Amino acid sequence: MIAYAQQAESLISLGIMLSTAETQHDRRTALIELNDRTTWIKQMTGDLTNQLVDEEILLRITELQYELDLNIRLLNHLVRERISQRIEPNELERLKLLSSENRELAGEIVVLTGHIAAQVRLQINTQSQVLQAEIKEHQQNLIVLAVFIVIFALLAGIYFDMMVVRRILRMKSSVERSEINVNDFERHGNDEIAILSKTVVSFIQRIQQQEAEMQKVNQELCFLAEHDPLTGLANRRHFEAAAKRLLRQAHLPVCVALCDIDHFKEVNDQRGHVIGDHALKSLAYTLTSGLRETDIIARFGGEEFAAIFCTHSVEDAVYVFEKLKERIESTPIEIDGQPVVWLTCSFGIAMVVDLPVSAESTDEAIVRILDQALNAADQALYDAKSFGRNRVCTALEPISAKGK
Repeated sequence: MIAYAQQAESLISLGIMLSTAETQHDRRTALIELNDRTTWIKQMTGDLTNQLVDEEILLRITELQYELDLNIRLLNHLVRERISQRIEPNELERLKLLSSENRELAGEIVVLTGHIAAQVRLQINTQSQVLQAEIKEHQQNLIVLAVFIVIFALLAGIYFDMMVVRRILRMKSSVERSEINVNDFERHGNDEIAILSKTVVSFIQRIQQQEAEMQKVNQELCFLAEHDPLTGLANRRHFEAAAKRLLRQAHLPVCVALCDIDHFKEVNDQRGHVIGDHALKSLAYTLTSGLRETDIIARFGGEEFAAIFCTHSVEDAVYVFEKLKERIESTPIEIDGQPVVWLTCSFGIAMVVDLPVSAESTDEAIVRILDQALNAADQALYDAKSFGRNRVCTALEPISAKGK
């Protein structure tokens, strides 16, 4: 829950980053981070429905998330228009108002998530106190019973030792193990020891269940931190980490490619974002199936994708993407009850040669090489768009990993 509240707090700073972005790259980076955070918060909000949390608060958070999603999309459009210097003066004022409204919405989400976190902590503390009280009560009962039996007869004491003390010691030993197995607890019978054992087992199972749920959430967070939630492809962060490893290890030239869907805004505007999302997932599958399993492909955001892999020559790389281009334009995207969607893509390719990079090279130096390759691929992509789209263009010169 602490992580939930922290992620909600990050929406404010990310919203400011988006509204103040001065380049398309900064805008896309902030938008990707915002989408990651809002998707994760939605997932966590859905998971909270299984807990004892105020339904009115959850409903309000859901409403705020919906409003925030709409504002982020509109804010992204206005920022993109401002960077492109196509924005009207009245829209600049609207951009400021949207930024302010987003901060207020994110701030309210932070307050509500903090309230939920406080509720959950209170529930956990209450459960812990109940467990301690029950254990203490059972221990007191057992001590009184032990004293009574020892006073009356040695045989009764032996019986108590065998039937009570040793069972408690076994329970204590089971609890003190680094990995607790509930099957080690004796749960047969209806006496105090069996009841205590059942109570302890019940709380252990609940704790283990909560730990399993937290581990699952952590795994999902790790996945979301490295992957695009819509297509399941790697995101930019994962792409850059994998690309750095590849540049250190590759002995063949490396192809860095950018792919952009042609006129994708028209698909979203005319057919709706649901159809657009379906088209993005279908395209991601086509791109993945057209490359090798060892090749790295990622979604950079919106309709832009990136790929990096080893190849023998730029001609081989062009051949791969020409095949992909033909496959995309000849593959209809079919949606039940909807007209077929046809897509085309433009590709920009840059080659990195003189690999692998020196073992002494720092991560910063490798990042610079990767950025140079991405910039060259981006320029080639721009050329592909300028020459009529639905084509593959390559950078004029390869990028040398040895530097100048």
